[in-house]
Amino acid sequence: MHPVEFRSPMKVSCYQLDAGRSLVATSKAEALDRWRAGDGTFWLDVSEYDRESLEGLLDEVGATGFLRRRCLRQARGTSAFALPEGTFAEWVMFLDRQCTKRGHASALCLENLLVTMHVEPIEGAQDMNRVVGLLELDRVSTAGVLCAILSRHGARTARATRAIRDRLLELGQLMDDDIDAVDPLELERLKRSVMLTDAVAEEQEEAFELIEQAQSKGLDLSTLQAPLRLLRATAGATFRLNERMDGRVENLLRRVQDQKQELLNQRLGLLTIVSAIFLPLTLLAGIWGMNFEDMPLLSDPVGYRIALGTMVTLGVGSAWFLHKRGWFS
Repeated sequence: MHPVEFRSPMKVSCYQLDAGRSLVATSKAEALDRWRAGDGTFWLDVSEYDRESLEGLLDEVGATGFLRRRCLRQARGTSAFALPEGTFAEWVMFLDRQCTKRGHASALCLENLLVTMHVEPIEGAQDMNRVVGLLELDRVSTAGVLCAILSRHGARTARATRAIRDRLLELGQLMDDDIDAVDPLELERLKRSVMLTDAVAEEQEEAFELIEQAQSKGLDLSTLQAPLRLLRATAGATFRLNERMDGRVENLLRRVQDQKQELLNQRLGLLTIVSAIFLPLTLLAGIWGMNFEDMPLLSDPVGYRIALGTMVTLGVGSAWFLHKRGWFS
C-alpha cells in the first residue's frame, strides 16, 4: 500500500475504508468530496504541519467549537473528550522502533471520518493494513482504525519493555559470573530507558481508558469492547512490568556500586598496611638525617649495617604483627 501524500506544507495520507476490511489509498480532495456526499468512510493521517495548515484542514472537515480548539491546542498529554458531533483524543507514543524518541498524537473522530495528527513522523506508519488485519474486524470503521493505531503504539511500548527486561536478565546472569564484565554506563542507560518507557506506558494506560469511555456519533466503540479490553490490559501489564524493572535496575546498580566500594576499601587497606610498615622506617630515616655532628653510630664503622638491620627488623616485624592481626586477609 502506497498512500497518496501531499506537502502544502503539511503531509497528508488519505485512505478509504472499504468493505474488504482493508485501507485503500486515495487523494485528499476525492476523500473529502466523497465524505461530504456521504459516500464512504475515510481516514486522513496528518503530519509535519503548522498551525495555519492545520486550521485550513479543520475548515475543510467542518470542525468547529470545542473540537476545533482542542485540535489546535494539543497539550501533548493525555485526554479524550466526547461531544455529540464527534470525539477528540490525544496520547503519547514512541516515534521510532528503537523506542528512544517520545512523541505525541491526537485524533479527531467525526461521523465516517477519522483525522489523526502528529507533528513528528512515525516509523512504520505505512503498515497499517497489516495492523488493521490483526484485529480481525467484521467491518473496518474509523473506530476500528483508531483502535488499530492505539494497539500498534501500545505494542511498540510493550516490545521495548520486554527488550529491556531481557537485557536486565542477561546482565544479572553475567554479573553472577563476573561482576567486572558489566558496564555501569549500560546500567545507567537502561535506567533512563526504563524511566522513559514507564512514563509512556503510564500515560498510554490512562489514554486507552479515557478513549474507551469517549464514545460518540463519530466514535462507535460498541463492537470493539474486546480489543479495547485487551488494549487496556496490555498497557496495564506493561506499566506494571516497568515498575518492577525499575527495582531490578536499582538492585544491579547497587551491586556494581558495592563491588566498586569493596575494591576501593581493599586498595585503601593495602595502602594503610604499606604506610604502617614504612612509618617506623621513615621515622628512623628522619632522625638519622638530622644535621648533627655528635650522633650515635654516625662515625661507627658498622653503624650503617646496624641502621639497615634495624630498619629491616622493624619492617619485617610490623608486617608479621599486621599479618597475625588479620590485616592481610
